[in-house]
Formats: sequence, structure tokens, C-alpha cells
Amino acid sequence: MRTKFTSLILFFICFYPPSDLLAQQSWFKLDTLTSVSAGGVKMTNPWGGGLNASQYLKMHLNNDADEDLVVYDRTNSKVTTFLAGPDPVNAGKKTFIHAPYYETLFPQVDNWMILADYNGDGLKDLFASTSLGIVVYQQVKTANAWSWKLVRDVLYTKGFSGNINMQVSGTDIPAITDIDDDGDLDLLTFDFSGSYIELHQNLSIEKFGVRDSLGTQASPVFQRNGDCWGNFHKGDAEDFVVGVDCGVVTDPSNREAAPARILHAGNSILLHDLNGDGAKDLLAGHVSNEHISFLPNSVKGIIANFTGFTNSYPATDPVLMHIFPAAFYEDVDFDGAKDLLIAPSIPANDINLTDFKSSGWYYHNEGTSDKPNFKLVRKNFLQDQMIDVGENAAPTFFDIDGDGDLDMLIGTSGMPVTGGYKGGLWFLKNNGTVAAPDFSIESQDYLQLLSKLSVYNIKPQWADFNGDGVADLGFAATATSNLKLEYRYIPNKGTTGAAAQLNLADAVTIALPAELQTGDSPYFYDADGDGDLDLLIGKTQGNIYYYTNTGTNKQYTFKLETDSFSGVGINFAGRFSQVAVTDFDLDGKPDLATVDHTGTIRVFNNADWGKWTDRASSIVSVNGQPGNVNFGNYLSLAVADLNGDKKPDVAIGNNAGGVRLLTNILPVSVTGVEPGHEAEVKVFPNPSVAFFKIYSSKTGTFDVLTAGGVRMVRNRLIRAEEVQQISTAQWPGGLYLVEFNVGNSRVVRKVVVGD
Repeated sequence: MRTKFTSLILFFICFYPPSDLLAQQSWFKLDTLTSVSAGGVKMTNPWGGGLNASQYLKMHLNNDADEDLVVYDRTNSKVTTFLAGPDPVNAGKKTFIHAPYYETLFPQVDNWMILADYNGDGLKDLFASTSLGIVVYQQVKTANAWSWKLVRDVLYTKGFSGNINMQVSGTDIPAITDIDDDGDLDLLTFDFSGSYIELHQNLSIEKFGVRDSLGTQASPVFQRNGDCWGNFHKGDAEDFVVGVDCGVVTDPSNREAAPARILHAGNSILLHDLNGDGAKDLLAGHVSNEHISFLPNSVKGIIANFTGFTNSYPATDPVLMHIFPAAFYEDVDFDGAKDLLIAPSIPANDINLTDFKSSGWYYHNEGTSDKPNFKLVRKNFLQDQMIDVGENAAPTFFDIDGDGDLDMLIGTSGMPVTGGYKGGLWFLKNNGTVAAPDFSIESQDYLQLLSKLSVYNIKPQWADFNGDGVADLGFAATATSNLKLEYRYIPNKGTTGAAAQLNLADAVTIALPAELQTGDSPYFYDADGDGDLDLLIGKTQGNIYYYTNTGTNKQYTFKLETDSFSGVGINFAGRFSQVAVTDFDLDGKPDLATVDHTGTIRVFNNADWGKWTDRASSIVSVNGQPGNVNFGNYLSLAVADLNGDKKPDVAIGNNAGGVRLLTNILPVSVTGVEPGHEAEVKVFPNPSVAFFKIYSSKTGTFDVLTAGGVRMVRNRLIRAEEVQQISTAQWPGGLYLVEFNVGNSRVVRKVVVGD
């Protein structure tokens, strides 16, 4: 196969590290500062990454007096961390500021997590779901730093028929709290039927006089107490039956044996005194319920007695969600009283009826923590301060308005609207400069895809699909009618450097290979240098297909070259792979970047097309050192020079509907100066402003491409000894590739455009 870059001699003005050193350094750093506005107001955390099914928790992340906020997203299997600090918009007030460094300190968690201090050292520890039941990490602090230490990979309890691991189903959220007020943490969860709460009482204080014991398999400190807890069970629909004798006793040590029960999925428990009588009341959520159920408790201590229930809670603006609302209780407005937070506790969008743009209900507490008075403030807590398009954000960049800087489009998975679940495009206009972008959300239905098409899971890409030298807007989508993967492009009838002229009515369908399926991710790129776009497919099974286009830009004909491109085969951990191509390390050759279900970005580099042996993964700066960052699930990639430093940066979209920005920090820059080398072709001046000139000693043709692969000039003739001038006055500043076809040889030169 012919490679696109086969002849390139460059002199780098600053140190360019060889490949073995590249593996030892960071390629990117996280960008949390680039501004985004909505409705004329700057967002506090635009690049926070979005939220879907949130679990709201608090702990001290740094060393100030305020507890900070930790949010675990069930659909994204990811922790997002926020520091309490001064509100940049409202002087004198506090807010939560996205602090991604602390996310890297958390272990990988699935389903649910709870922060609670089990050993009484004043530091909250981490309880989380595993296939074995419950894993426990102790928070360990050294000087001003803290970390998690695995202390139990499973917790055991003394059941009615022996010692068993304490199984809490992944789709439940248990309660870990001191129910008998003796100083140690007890655990409560629903049973297999979803009807009864089980109490696993912690006897650490009773047995040892201290609260820091978690027990062992041979000698558990937890013990099942009673057939149920609270003297109630769940009835049909959203009803509860009270007055049941659960048989809970003050001292469970002499309890007679009874059959153990297998635990069940689909319930959430919040226990707190919510009416000021000193007894812990219950807020219960259930997978089949739309409401939060409030059950008041009439008895303090271990033997609870719930005497009634209501499904209209709070009394004013009660909770109403499509499915499985779960309750969380934390002070999120810094007034000392805990507030009520509600979010759906679901791993995915059940029959696509949940609007994940607005899935975090925040009730301000105008009373006290133990006698609250809740007032609904908003239904998009934290989400209103970040880019959150709902689900499966897929970003791409292009100078849409022709003002010389890069704007942003974000494809969406969809949202429930009249006519079903439909996706669209968000348009973020760049009001800043090439070097300092400043985005504003201009439209949540660019080109009216949402209202005019019945598709979802939209993944856009700018490329010259029809071969006219101007980048067009392409997008993959799933049709709601037949659930088939489709691809369309909208021809850009504008000119190079001018505002895009797009009309959805002009959309052209590209027939994708028949073997592709819903969830696959197409990416178009001219890999063989023949002037038309070839096709890479990130597969749901984790492998990468590579097709060459044996037809033309007018008639696409795809030939499968490999179903495991560059050795990336089927793998469960790396499923739902997505790709992007550009020269990340600026060595003159295209590199491949991938993201997948592992949450990690990787770059394949340091070889010709498809022959990469270097696969860098620890490439994001974490506290100044190269490391891995978990970006979540169902990721997508976009590549562009976002800060005018002539190096390709990255935007990563995720399942939670958000976008994260990564700035390229490789220590390399390009001058294009070639001292002592008599080139067959020349590009000058370099860097250039407004124009550059091209000289060739032989007759041939040339193309000009952006670093992201968009062709600005296509197949233009240049005669031997001729000098041609190319106007760049309307081009975005950045790195461009001038590709010559001279006889049977291919020559590439780099040129930097801009001040």
C-alpha cells in the first residue's frame, strides 16, 4: 500500500524526543479553562464531562475547611470530582469547581459507591459494588496527600445459615449508616423479592469496643438481625404494607437459624431523620416506581417501625421521574443544612424515555437537616454549568462561520421528543481567536436534524466527501424506523475559508458496507493518497475495520483490507472503539488515536500507515506525570489545533453527554526550514501570513490539507519551474500539509499559516 507521507525532511527548532522518550512523557494535559457560555452567561464547569445517573457524595478532597463533591455516574461508570470554592460569577458565594485531578485517585467502580467513615478517624472511606458483594477502601492520609487502600475485597455477614459474603445487587443502592447509634456502621438492603429490607447489624463495638473492625470470613462482625427490618414490606405498584413483625431484636447473637435469602436488584435506600423526631425515616426508590416514597419511622434505634407512607414527596413539587428515582442527602449550597438530590438510578436509558440533559433534581433545604423544608430549585443540578447534550456526545471542529477560528459541533445520541427518541447537533460558535477560543452555545438543533430526521446516535465529521476541495459535513446515525446504521453528508456549497453553506435537503447518502451494525463508528480518511476518502470503522466488538475506497468521491465502493487494523482485534474490554487520524507527534506521518470502553485514549505512532508498533496509552498529564485518565464509556474523538500552537489537540465526548478537552503538550514545533537541502519542491515563506508560495522543479499536482485531514486545495496543476501563490487570508491559523504528486513520487511539505 502506498503511504500518504513518504518524503519529508524537516528541521525542528526545539528538542524532538525519540519514540522511546515519547513513551515516558505526557502528550496531553486536561483543559478546564477554555470558556463556554450559555444564554450569555459563562459556564462554571463547561468541560466537566456531563452527568446522567448521578450519585452525589461529599468528602474532603483538598485541605481546606469545606467538604467537596464527588459524583459517581452509573451509566458512565465514572467519578467526577468538584472542589468547593469561590463562585466566579456570584461574588461572595461558593460553588463547586471541576477538579479532574482527584478523579484519577479513585478506583474503578461499577454500579454504586458510598463514602462513609467506618473506622472513626475522621476520613471517609469508600464502599462499592463488586461481583462478590461489597469492596471497602480505607482513606489513608500522609501529610497533605491522601489515597485509597484496599482493606476488604468482600465483606462477610453471619446469616441465618452460616457466614456468607454480603451480596448487594449491583442495581440496588444500600444504606451504610449507624442505625443503632453505637458508633459503628450497619448495612441495610432489600431482599431478593424487592419487598423487605434486611438489616446486617455491625457488632464491632459490641465485640471489640472499637468501630474499626470489618471482620473476616471466619469471624464476621456483621450479623443478620430479623426476618426483615422496619416492620413493613413493599406491596404492589408503589404501595407499602406496614405493621409487619420483622422480628428484629436488641441482641441478635442468640438468633435461631433460618434460611438465608439471595438479595435482589432494583431498590435504593436513604435513611435520615426527616421530621425532627430523632428516628431515622426512609426515602425509598424502586426500579418500577416514578416517585420517591417517604416512610416515617416512629421508633429510634435498632428496632425501627414505619407506620405509613406517601408517594408525594416532597409535598410541594414532588419527585416524578420516568424510572427509578434515587435520593441523596448532602449540603450543596453551603448553608449548613443538607439538601435533597434526586437522580435516576439506571445503567442505561430505559426505552429512551429519560432526558439525560436534565436528570439531577436539586431541592434546597430551607429548614434544618433533621427537619427539612424542601424547595425545588432546578432539575439539572451541575448539568446547567457544563456542556451536557444528554447522551453520547460526539464533537467535531470546523470554521463554520468563516471568521478564521474553529467552531464546534456536537452530535447527540438523542432525547425523548414528540415522535420518539431523536438526536441532533449542537452548534458552539467560537467568539474568540485561533489562539484563545471562547465558545457560546448558539443552537441545540443545528440544521434542524432533530426536527426533520428520525435518527439518533449522531456522529459528525467534517471532510471533503464529494471531492470539490471544500470540507462537507458528514454524519453517521441510526435510523429509528429500522435501527440500521446510516451515513449522510451535506455538501458545503461555500468556498474555502468562507462560511459553510449547508442545507439538509441536499444531503447525500453513502452506502456503508453491509456487514456494519448499529453502534459501529465510521471515520473517513484518505489513507492511500489516491484523492478519495477511505473508511475506518471502530467496531462494537472492539476491533477496527479498514476499507479502501476503490471507487471515487462520487461513487463510493469499499473494499475490506482488514478486520483487525494495526492489530486491533476483537476484545471485550475495548469494545465500542472509535478512531481519529492526524500527525500527533509531528514526525510527518499520520498517527492513529483510539478510545474505547476502557475509558483510555491511545495513540499509535512512529511508523508508516497501519504498521505502528508504538502504542502510547499513559499519555495524559496527571499531577505533572504521564498517566491514564478514565474518560468514561461510549467515547468519541475529534482532532483540531484549538490554541494556535500548530499542534493537534483532542476533544473526547462521552456517554454522559459531555466533552473533555486535551491540549497537546509535546515539546516540538516546526519551522519548515531545511538548511543545506536542495528540495525538488519548496513552500515559502514559512511561517506565512495571508499567503504562501509553492515552487516545483517538475510538472505535477498538489493538495493542501489541514493537520486534521481536511483538504483546502485539491489536485491543482503546477508546471515545472513554476511558482504558484496560495491565498490563506481566510484560513484558520495552524499547521498545513502540502502534498505533491510529481511523476511517480510523492513529496510532502509542512507550512505554518498564521501570525
